[in-house]
Amino acid sequence: MPISGLVVTFGSSTEQHSAAIEKLRDIPEVEIGDSGGSKLAIVVDSKHKRRDQEIWNAIQDLPGVTDLAVAMVAFDEEAHSVTPDPTDVDPESDANTESEGGGVVAGKSP
Repeated sequence: MPISGLVVTFGSSTEQHSAAIEKLRDIPEVEIGDSGGSKLAIVVDSKHKRRDQEIWNAIQDLPGVTDLAVAMVAFDEEAHSVTPDPTDVDPESDANTESEGGGVVAGKSP
């Protein structure tokens, strides 16, 4: 999953490009950040590299956009769900208590 921190540069102040910024808001994978002068910080968090590229192209085609600079790109793998092992408990932890049958139960408080 690509996550991109980008800086969109407009030909003039961001205040003069509200229509383009509204189009950015319409893209579900885009989060709008801070703006100053002609620059607007955004984050693009898409599921696939292809979709990431489509979004970048759409941003560059918006009216008034003169540049799209990359501040950061990361490729996060989807988290795999892990089932906790019930035998993997810390005997020193207060979160572990004895059950009625004498066994250790993780995550219960006395």
